[in-house]
Amino acid sequence: MKKYKVRVYIRLRESVSDAAGNAVKANCNKVAPDIKVEKLRINKIIEMLIGAESEEKAREQLDLLSDRLFANIVIEDWEYDLLEVGPHYPDSAF
Repeated sequence: MKKYKVRVYIRLRESVSDAAGNAVKANCNKVAPDIKVEKLRINKIIEMLIGAESEEKAREQLDLLSDRLFANIVIEDWEYDLLEVGPHYPDSAF
């Protein structure tokens, strides 16, 4: 079985208002008055260390997880990075 490091990026679609992002953006100048934040969106990143028989099988399963569990596909888009790591990849490097 091969070992993979995965990062799944989940983002609100551009057409969806980001209430949390708007609230943070509205207060940025109070904390950091010397910069002007023009756009701010809050997203999610899910990091995993997985084992799979092949990259194809890993991608197939990650597609299912991303569509059915990690993202609300009505309002969010997702993508992921998949990196094969050696069998002795330390969990501490995760």
